[in-house]
Amino acid sequence: MNVKHVSKAKLFADDTSVIVTDKDHDSFKQKTNLALTSLNQWFYIKQIVLNITKTNVIKCTPKTTAHVPLDIYYKDNVMDEVKSTKFLGMHIDNHMNWKNHVEQILPKLSAACFSIRNFIHTSNPYILCMVYFAYFVQYFSMGKFTTCTSSI
Repeated sequence: MNVKHVSKAKLFADDTSVIVTDKDHDSFKQKTNLALTSLNQWFYIKQIVLNITKTNVIKCTPKTTAHVPLDIYYKDNVMDEVKSTKFLGMHIDNHMNWKNHVEQILPKLSAACFSIRNFIHTSNPYILCMVYFAYFVQYFSMGKFTTCTSSI
């Protein structure tokens, strides 16, 4: 089984994400372990070290599906499965819902509104546009960019 057929790797700056999909739990586990083994070999060739303490495994399933734990191994150690993580600036959970992400950015957007309210009567439109782009646009454009990919 070729790793390119079982997973999609995404590289962005110093982050590497591997996406594996399958409806069958055992097949999914096998594909994930194969992808991780291949990724480890690629890291070794490129002289990159996988920081296992910053590595997350998240299995996204519908809420109605019973949770079956994953046994994903890296160098003979089982990796911890998490219920939520930050992925390319977005907070996602194992059910792919937006609640966690909204809870994270809501205070930041509230602070941005406060800043604009304070500047609206004392600043010119150019400054207000700068504040808008500095505070708001970054939160609404997350996940809407292309990434450079490299074959693994």
